[in-house]
Amino acid sequence: MLIEVFTNGKVMIDGNDTGKQYHAQDALYDYLTKSEGFLQVKAAKVKKAV
Repeated sequence: MLIEVFTNGKVMIDGNDTGKQYHAQDALYDYLTKSEGFLQVKAAKVKKAV
């Protein structure tokens, strides 16, 4: 899991843009408190790619 936070406020998770409505502090908080949601989304993307 790679969470990139840029100085202009842009947040990318595993190379995917999260959009302007999703702030860096929200991404980090969600990852730390609800990491199972991030892992489910990642697993779904892997299944979809195969």
